[in-house]
Amino acid sequence: MSNFVNRLKEFLGVKEYDDYEEQIDFHQQRTAEDVIPLRREKTDVQAGKSRSQARPTLVSLAGGQSAQNKMFILEPHAFEDVKEYVLHLKNNKSIILRLHLVDKGEAQRIVDFMSGTTHALDGNMRKLGETIFCFTPASVVIEGDLEADFFEMLKNEGD
Repeated sequence: MSNFVNRLKEFLGVKEYDDYEEQIDFHQQRTAEDVIPLRREKTDVQAGKSRSQARPTLVSLAGGQSAQNKMFILEPHAFEDVKEYVLHLKNNKSIILRLHLVDKGEAQRIVDFMSGTTHALDGNMRKLGETIFCFTPASVVIEGDLEADFFEMLKNEGD
């Protein structure tokens, strides 16, 4: 009968093991051949330069170049002038348009065109005065209610 029980235990995977058979050394020493490096560094000969000549790669950040930030104050004489102003917005330049030189209908076309372009480029637009508008690229945020502040300043000067 014990033979049958042993076979059944073996078949079910419930086999009794002796302690001396399963001695595992958990504190094994690893050699350098056992360790696999995560990445391999190029040798000086492969890289073509010595360690003293190696430099980290520099990455230019667009936001860090404050000397490159420019704002253009422009006065279009006709709608055709505005088409070239779009290039300034594409190149991350801010624009202030003074529309006092064009008639009201032409000024409305210019504002519509520039606001559509600004929206397509994820930029910002703000009315600064009766005929003055500011258009900025997405990298420039306009804060505050400039129109209300501007008109309040004009009222105070008139008094």
